[in-house]
Amino acid sequence: MFCVMFLKSETKEVPTFQKISFQEACDKTHELEHQYRQQGKIASIDFHVLNEENQELYAGMYQLGSHFAINLLDHIKKQLSQMKLSPKQEAIKQSFIKKLYHEVPYRLHPEAIELPEKEEAESNLTFGTSSKGGYTSRLSHLHRKMIYGGSALSVLLLSIGCWTTVSASQQQNEKITQLEHQVKENKDLTSLYEKALLGDTEKALQQFSQEKGKKGYPTQKEVYMSLLLEEKKYKEAVKVGGEQKVEDRLLEKGDVKSLKTFQEIFPSSTGMFDVAYLEQRWKDVLSQKDVRMTEKRQRMKGYALLRTGKIEEAKKQVNHLQGERIHQKIEQYEQVQQEIQDLQKQIEEEQQKDPKDETKIQSLTEEKQKKERTLSSI
Repeated sequence: MFCVMFLKSETKEVPTFQKISFQEACDKTHELEHQYRQQGKIASIDFHVLNEENQELYAGMYQLGSHFAINLLDHIKKQLSQMKLSPKQEAIKQSFIKKLYHEVPYRLHPEAIELPEKEEAESNLTFGTSSKGGYTSRLSHLHRKMIYGGSALSVLLLSIGCWTTVSASQQQNEKITQLEHQVKENKDLTSLYEKALLGDTEKALQQFSQEKGKKGYPTQKEVYMSLLLEEKKYKEAVKVGGEQKVEDRLLEKGDVKSLKTFQEIFPSSTGMFDVAYLEQRWKDVLSQKDVRMTEKRQRMKGYALLRTGKIEEAKKQVNHLQGERIHQKIEQYEQVQQEIQDLQKQIEEEQQKDPKDETKIQSLTEEKQKKERTLSSI
């Protein structure tokens, strides 16, 4: 039985640092892929596939909403299919894919799911491209090659004993040695994850701390910082990732209490901006100066402008952000606001008539109140 562990995610709907069955992971990614396509959103999630002995068989990044795959099974199959392999390696790969297929019911098999003609065409796009426009993968070509090529497949092949059948040329021996070191690092990292998952966070943190300066530490750094944040050890987390990175990570989590605590230790106008936004204090959001603006904070400022009725300023604020949901919100806000104004005008006209139609005035008032509630919820 295979398990999946999501290590880093841009969506709260995916559980991180928890081992779940491969079927559950496919169900979750299948559901979210459909949802994100409809909403025109994209979110990245890093994942590892583990076997029953908790050995890492595959590591990669899935991008929800990119139209590349319909679920995790489809994603892995497509990524592996793009690799040029020797006949022996190809046999091992096919065996691995076959085992993955056996882990999930037929309804989740890529061949069992019929996509609309438009989506089917979109799914044939190269990875990192969305037919919605305006999206390009933030991973460089080399980074993608490392994630989906060397690191992922080499771990897979070594874990299931493929390399014992490879001829022992000098070049291959050197490659095997490199890959063996890589697998060992991945196994060590998986061991640390397990300790944290079993509740022994302190021991995992101690071990991470001892890894500083070692070769594999950059890979472990993100996980180490995440564990420190879970334990609310903000000073230590800042030493690992830096104040700005921790600040951004806490904003991603959307935990106001944690942000406030962090703000007390490391005060900044950016932190005050983040807290004010999460507490929906729109005027305070806009009053902050020298905020370290990221794309996310630009959207946040645009939304704060919108909620304070500054529609034109909100449009200018997010004008350069293509394919963003904030544009839909501005359009909806503008439309509902106009409908409220039209209803108010009708109410005033009815009130000036003699005799007044109280029933109609009441109906228009109720409709206006309904629109106002809609406006406040945008």
